Amino acid sequence: MSTVSIITPLYNKAAYITDTIQSVLSQTYSDWEMLIVDNGSTDSSWEQVQQIQDSRIRLLQSPKHGPGAARNYGLTHSQGEWIQFLDADDLLELDHLELQLAVAKQNPDAEIIVCYWQEFSDDNPTLKTIKQPSGIGQPIQVLRDSAIAFAPWAVHAALVKRSTLSLDCYWSEQLDLYLGEDIAFWFKLLSRCTVAYGESKGALYRIHTSQCRTQYLNPEKWFEGVHAAIELNRQYWHNTNHSYTPRQCETLMRVYSEIYCLARKQKSPTVEEQALSEASGWLSEYFRVAPKPKPSMLLRRLMGIKPFLRLTQR
Repeated sequence: MSTVSIITPLYNKAAYITDTIQSVLSQTYSDWEMLIVDNGSTDSSWEQVQQIQDSRIRLLQSPKHGPGAARNYGLTHSQGEWIQFLDADDLLELDHLELQLAVAKQNPDAEIIVCYWQEFSDDNPTLKTIKQPSGIGQPIQVLRDSAIAFAPWAVHAALVKRSTLSLDCYWSEQLDLYLGEDIAFWFKLLSRCTVAYGESKGALYRIHTSQCRTQYLNPEKWFEGVHAAIELNRQYWHNTNHSYTPRQCETLMRVYSEIYCLARKQKSPTVEEQALSEASGWLSEYFRVAPKPKPSMLLRRLMGIKPFLRLTQR
């Protein structure tokens, strides 16, 4: 049994998958298995991975399409104590696993080990922007509250203990049609798991690729995906008999406000109206549950969200 199972969904990433695999083969920590799960590639991706010979690499073909379905199929075949999700166009620095597992050893009760990550693009791969995971230096409840609407880190910036991933914590395959599927995945896990943070920056996240699912500049797709993930989170919260916290309501109001601003900028009136309606609803819910409303929230209620955003966005 390997210590780490690296699960990589593969769909038409012929330009990147060899480099992704090589970043795993170069790890200073060697006790891993890599499960590459193809889910319907039509380019040469599958042929490329078949040419790489290493007994630690296992090639699987998912019976279903979509990144969540592929990750879940990999999970059912994984044997490691820890799970490392790694998309087929991203990379790991050579000491990533070693440093993450050192943090796990120092924090034996932690079920999720998180580090920083670095974003880069093909246009200028040497220029990297360091990103900080949510929740550092704050009570765990702050992280849990924000996770209802925002993915807290890049997917490969975290190691997850395999024993925490019961079937109800697998990836939601109904979100495979949308972007933002990791919002629902992390929210459910964070509601029950402990987290430890490391200082490494070994997760390299490639942005702005031609097939990137995270299309922040498309208000229709962004609203559709985020809203679908939030609805699943709301359903889970209701089924587990939780009440919304003021911070959760504020977080939800803010994410829909951001989408409203994007839709207004991109001249998408339908999404603009939908996002504003959701933001206003969560503002009302905030005042229903908040014993001491924040001044900034009082101002939003006094002015209305639309005038408030137009004033603050100037």
